[in-house]
Amino acid sequence: MGRLHCFLFFFFGFVSLHSFLLSQDMPVKEVNPVIVESNRKFFTDDQIIRNVIVKPALAEQYTGLAEMLGKTSSVNIRNYGAAGSLASISMQGTGSNHTLVTWNGIPLNSPTTGQADLSLIPTAFVQSVDVINGASGSLFGSGTFGGTVNLDNQPDWNNRASAQYIFNAGSFGSFGNHLFLKAGNRHLQYQLSAMQAVAKNDFRYRDHYRFEDPYITNSHNAYRSFGLLQNAWINLEKAGTIEAGIWYQLKSLQLPALMGSYKSSQADQKDSVFRTFVNYSKKWDKSALTIRTAYLSDFLNYRDKSETDSTWTLDSKIATSRFISEADYRIFITSNLVAGGGINYNYLAGRSNNYGGLVKENEYALYGGLKYILKKIILNTAVRKTFYEGLNPDPQFSAGIRYQVSDRFNVRSAYSTKFRRPGFNEKYWRPGGNPELNPEKGRGVDISFEYTCRDAMHQTDAINRVSTAASRSSFINARITGYYQTVDNWIQWIMRDSITPVEYKKVKAGGIESWIDFGVTSGDYSINGSLNYNFHHSVIARTFDDKEIYRGKQLIYTPRHTFRMNTEIHRKGIMAGVFTSYTGKRETVETADRAVQLPSYWTIDLTTGIEKQINQIPIALFFRVENILDQSYEVIRSYPMPGRSYHITASVGFSHNQSK
Repeated sequence: MGRLHCFLFFFFGFVSLHSFLLSQDMPVKEVNPVIVESNRKFFTDDQIIRNVIVKPALAEQYTGLAEMLGKTSSVNIRNYGAAGSLASISMQGTGSNHTLVTWNGIPLNSPTTGQADLSLIPTAFVQSVDVINGASGSLFGSGTFGGTVNLDNQPDWNNRASAQYIFNAGSFGSFGNHLFLKAGNRHLQYQLSAMQAVAKNDFRYRDHYRFEDPYITNSHNAYRSFGLLQNAWINLEKAGTIEAGIWYQLKSLQLPALMGSYKSSQADQKDSVFRTFVNYSKKWDKSALTIRTAYLSDFLNYRDKSETDSTWTLDSKIATSRFISEADYRIFITSNLVAGGGINYNYLAGRSNNYGGLVKENEYALYGGLKYILKKIILNTAVRKTFYEGLNPDPQFSAGIRYQVSDRFNVRSAYSTKFRRPGFNEKYWRPGGNPELNPEKGRGVDISFEYTCRDAMHQTDAINRVSTAASRSSFINARITGYYQTVDNWIQWIMRDSITPVEYKKVKAGGIESWIDFGVTSGDYSINGSLNYNFHHSVIARTFDDKEIYRGKQLIYTPRHTFRMNTEIHRKGIMAGVFTSYTGKRETVETADRAVQLPSYWTIDLTTGIEKQINQIPIALFFRVENILDQSYEVIRSYPMPGRSYHITASVGFSHNQSK
């Protein structure tokens, strides 16, 4: 109860401070509808943020959010097979539970494993994606050693009524239907997104783990998915803005036999997630307030049996729920100094026979930040203290600088401490769970150099293929980031009396991430593209049982080298593009045994399409060929990826906006 009293004390103290500040003589003026930027994003001037604006027809050319992020950012995607299979994300040479994924500020990472399954996130369900490499623990909380991916829904206050229907069809029995509806006015905006997708995923692959490398047709690999998302925004004028969202997602997936197996599989998995939130934001001339509450529930059912069994021999069910409540406040103390802070409460519960029944946890956090703004320099610092039941993680701290050398050149650098709370599986799984685990902890530092050269009359979005007409213009955006970070007590499952998680190893991760966006427009023609190269040196510094065989070895499934290139040509609504990707060799065991090392691979995708308006009705038709070289490869050992495939996307819609 002591911590609850502490939490309530700070909460009411926070509200009292807010009321006091409002009573002071501050100028107030009417503003247009606005969604207040969170403190997490406001205090990240020292970090590179790669923003992807998502447009439904273009987004649906990707098989999922994992593919889109893999083609538009420097993240490492770990696919466990074809469309619908588990897809996790890692950044800056860390693990998949070291990247935080949020939806409108709400953490989506599973309380059980600590990672986010991107296959449960339809690409077109969000309007904006921010990728922040190396995000600090003081601002974002647990699990940001690699960084964070923020998914946002955004209102269009000029929209009055619009609709769009998108149809997808492709190889291996894949079909999809997507419907988007928007309606509203200056005071109320409503959005609905609905999707349905199926695929047989019955592709052929060469099984090099079996004698004579036979070709196998992947069977028992179908999936089915359904999702519904609704968002609403209410503009209360001077009283602020209310935002609410509700999201239901269901996925049913057959799990095929692994490569090398001579037996068929009968296993399947069903996932369902429910997420809802309400957000209130208010912006004054010199301050801003955001209050948010959310509820999330996740259910997973894994089943398996042998071919001869009529009943399931394994039927594992895990249900989790979370209640989140938080408040952010920010104020301009002077024209150069901004202070912000907030409080956060999380209630987490899990129920499973694997846990021995119901488990519950409570988490409280206090955090604050300062931003000092000079003519060409912005300084940020933040601190967070988190309280767990039975745990006392160290306070988190971050500090950074952004220096504008010139109109075209910027330098950013940041230092931060980080941590990760152990998941339910690590603490409570029976047998083997370890409730005595401490949070993982570590620190990171990075420095980035940015160069921008852009014709002022030309505006181009290289990611989303939008280019305004200009007689002749060009642009280039380039950045390179060097990073180094440590995880002092990386939690890993090892064999003791049974397999159990322990704070096993210290990891050092360093590397370089570089990105170039470019574009040229001449008359009706435009060429847009991007180049991305990453080098990740992520090694085991030592293990806590001092096994020399692991020292200096690269982390599993972390390629040292990755390269991506995307180029597109546009003319009068017609486009053609090519995307190529190289992924270097990856270790699959921590002894770096070359016999089980995954080889490097190249993939090339081709896209062409047309976007037109016929009688004020926008239509679009795209055709793409993925893996045109028909490469045989694995992202995760023994999980084959599809060969060459063909896909078509068609969309039609209408839009009525407020006249300007």
